[in-house]
Amino acid sequence: MENKPSDKTLFAMDLTAKMAVEQLAQETKLPQEELLLEFMKSNTAKMLYDDSTKLWWDGPSAVAEEFKSQRKQENKNEQTKF
Repeated sequence: MENKPSDKTLFAMDLTAKMAVEQLAQETKLPQEELLLEFMKSNTAKMLYDDSTKLWWDGPSAVAEEFKSQRKQENKNEQTKF
């Protein structure tokens, strides 16, 4: 049986995601809504909401950096397909 995070942990994960998206929006000048949708589809979000990774412990700046790093890698992979 999967060990589900507590409500407090889920709240911390949600807050970390929200703060990371706010930081990303400020840096990129893109709308928060657009970034939130992209973020929630990302591997970073999967990692954030997987309590075993403890990514949320590192805070919103680390989550934002992880998202940017994964996004950069995905863009690099897209360019090499052709």
